[in-house]
Amino acid sequence: MSEAAVGSHKGKKGGPTAMERIAAFIVDKRKAFFVLFMVMAVYAVFSINKVQVNNDLTDYLEEDSETRQGLTIMNDEFVTFGSGKILVANITYQRALELAEQLEEIRGISSVSFYDPDDSTYEDDRLENYYQDASALYTLSFEEEESTELSQKAIAQVREVLADYDSFVYTTVDKDDAADLQEDMKVILVIAVVIIVLVLLFTSQTYAEIPVLLLTFGMAALLNMGTNYWFREVSFITNAVGPVLQLALAIDYAIILSHRFMEEREHLPTREALIQALSKAIPEISSSSLTTVSGMVALMCMHFGIGPDLGRILTKAIIFSLLTVFLFMPALIFMFSKAMEKTVHKSFVPNITGWGKAVVKTRFILPPIFAFILVFAVYFSNHCPYIYDVESAKAEKMNEYMGSKTRISETFDVPNTLAVVLPKGDYQAEAKVIEMLRSFDQVDSVLGLAGVEVGDNNEYTLVDSLKPREFSEVADVDIDLVKALYRVYAIDQEQYGSLLSNVEDYEIPLISMVDFIYDQKENKGLRLDDDLSEQIDLIYNTLLDARKQLEGGSHSRIVFTFTGEGEGEETFQFIDTVRTLAQTFYEEEVFVVGNPTSAYDLSKSFVADNGLISVLTVLFVGIILLITFQSASIPFMLCLTIEGSIWINFSIPYLTQSPMFFLSYLVVSSIQMGATIDYAIVITSRYMELRKTTPTKKQAIIDSLNQAFPTIVTSGTIMCAAGFVIGKISSNAVISSLGTTLGIGTLTSIILVMTVLPQILLLGDKLIDKTAFEVSTPQLSTGKSIVTSLPTRVDGRVRGTFTGFIDADVTGLLSGDMNLQLQSRGKDPAEEPPQLLLEAPRAEDGEDAESEMSGEAGESEEAKESEEVETK
Repeated sequence: MSEAAVGSHKGKKGGPTAMERIAAFIVDKRKAFFVLFMVMAVYAVFSINKVQVNNDLTDYLEEDSETRQGLTIMNDEFVTFGSGKILVANITYQRALELAEQLEEIRGISSVSFYDPDDSTYEDDRLENYYQDASALYTLSFEEEESTELSQKAIAQVREVLADYDSFVYTTVDKDDAADLQEDMKVILVIAVVIIVLVLLFTSQTYAEIPVLLLTFGMAALLNMGTNYWFREVSFITNAVGPVLQLALAIDYAIILSHRFMEEREHLPTREALIQALSKAIPEISSSSLTTVSGMVALMCMHFGIGPDLGRILTKAIIFSLLTVFLFMPALIFMFSKAMEKTVHKSFVPNITGWGKAVVKTRFILPPIFAFILVFAVYFSNHCPYIYDVESAKAEKMNEYMGSKTRISETFDVPNTLAVVLPKGDYQAEAKVIEMLRSFDQVDSVLGLAGVEVGDNNEYTLVDSLKPREFSEVADVDIDLVKALYRVYAIDQEQYGSLLSNVEDYEIPLISMVDFIYDQKENKGLRLDDDLSEQIDLIYNTLLDARKQLEGGSHSRIVFTFTGEGEGEETFQFIDTVRTLAQTFYEEEVFVVGNPTSAYDLSKSFVADNGLISVLTVLFVGIILLITFQSASIPFMLCLTIEGSIWINFSIPYLTQSPMFFLSYLVVSSIQMGATIDYAIVITSRYMELRKTTPTKKQAIIDSLNQAFPTIVTSGTIMCAAGFVIGKISSNAVISSLGTTLGIGTLTSIILVMTVLPQILLLGDKLIDKTAFEVSTPQLSTGKSIVTSLPTRVDGRVRGTFTGFIDADVTGLLSGDMNLQLQSRGKDPAEEPPQLLLEAPRAEDGEDAESEMSGEAGESEEAKESEEVETK
């Protein structure tokens, strides 16, 4: 019979359902959809380069956080020259001193700090701070900002000079996180594809479905990456892990449709089989995606901006995955249908009936153990040690930047840098803040405009008020000329009282006097002799460099370094102390900015986001499960299992005393809950169906595990492997931490879903019934079609699918996944006398059903289970 004839024959029987009509439209227009997706793919390819990747986590802090406000001011008002530290190992001191001079001669390098006994600058310093254990430590300062061409050429020359040395360069001047991540992700994606192919070879029904699945996912990933620019920019975390997470989260959708098609193709031609498969897969896949999306929605509620960034990109990824499976994949299936038929092979997925029996036998053992572990897991996970500074996070494979920092810190102390941002103008208050900072034992160095020293013996600072004679000594200028300049300054500033008094007692801030003389010389034609003009230019240029870094339009800043940890309670208390003391000198707000304060703000944001994400994720998933299973106890059982796996996952850092980057918890907990809850849903759905038709509940559990195993092993292995590959290969510590944590969490979820969850369902079977409820029961009327999973009252002849296929006269309530049409009315059920409903007896309270029917009690548990399986 031809495909057209089959369609015509079906129409005479009762006509297609609404979902079948949608599926038929998609299948019949498959060529148009194929062309449309090809056009979209071209658009995505040319749009990928439009995506701006943000490598700075601090940009995702809340707008009113101290770090964000301080950084905004510094970026707008100040210039930060490039800097770096270099360690050269296996070098003599004399050769190290010569190397310092060689580095300082490079154009673009303003200074190289290294101990020189002949330089008075280091007379209060110690050699051990620069040279020990045959290793030399240099601190480089660049003439310009790190992004300028001059700085880039300078660091390139530095690397050339160091090419023959055992050196470690720790600088952000030529650091390119995005490029490093791209290289890592290329390797990760290749390995991920290899893993996927191997898993699909093992779990697939036909070899030809593998290219269909890969092409489907490739299209979905391409469309998602090509449209990321719609959000203007994405974080480096989202840009790196988005494609891999999309693969792990959405591969199930394509597998479901492919398997549905192979089932339908056994008794229908290609077109009809594809229509039936698609009409059944659309509602199934859509409902399955809801729990995953709920986890992403929870991420979007985070205060820390990485959550919304990752949440919306992954939500978009899931939407594109759904559209690609529904609209693009049917065309691929049609194209590969003959090859799929020819390459059908036996399933390599083993039968796990033995595993199911073991789970049933240990149902009174494992749940109590799980409950015992859970008590400690809750405590341990709540005391998990977290780190918030990106540079404190460690990856198994370190990039050059982190490798150099680690190597330097093994020999020398690497101080932390902070900046105090102050209202501009009050130099005296600024000098007091500098004095206050220098009073702390842990502070190594302080640099502020009010602290820049001048004079032969550094007896003055730029903001000191000097008399004419003092200015004459500092600038090495004739005293009479200076007095004349002081009088001109007094007239310009309309301070005529100073002219009437003794000018020798007139005090002017050094910085103001230098500005005035330089301005007069440049703009008003003040004539100075060559020596004086050169001296003023030298002082002014020194002042100009200092101002670029330390004084802005409305703020000034003080930069200081301190020894100690980059984060932690002690460091956070120190930051609070500095802020509080500095604030006493100003009425307007002051800010303390740097990596330690960024970590401080992130820790405070984490406290708020931690509880929010946990509650919202469980709430969203719980509501979906409640609607799906219509029993109040089932959401509790499923969420407890997956939440338990999350608690166990985050107990590991506590037990191993390995601090975890805070973002790993926020992101992984929501993804783990949203994605791996699907595994629990697969088993629970199977059990809820089989418990109605299987002689015993224990056999229903065994069959449920056996039937759900191929789906779980496919999806779970891919997600688990993807996480571990990211953790092992990525040199970015944040990405590596996310990957490893996700891999461990997924593995934990799979183990609990395949062991503890079936036992909880078995033991709580009565509770499931007692907490069950019915939503409004629709009535199926003649000539109407319905596609639903809600309980539906039926009276008449019904034809369609009902967890299988049905064509019969039915009077009563149907409950399950159905796609039905009422072809003729029957009698009113209310007029019919009560009839005895015969059911396959089910075991209650864990006892064997056959034993209840026969009254025989005395058989061993093993004999009963054997008889059940044989009867089945």
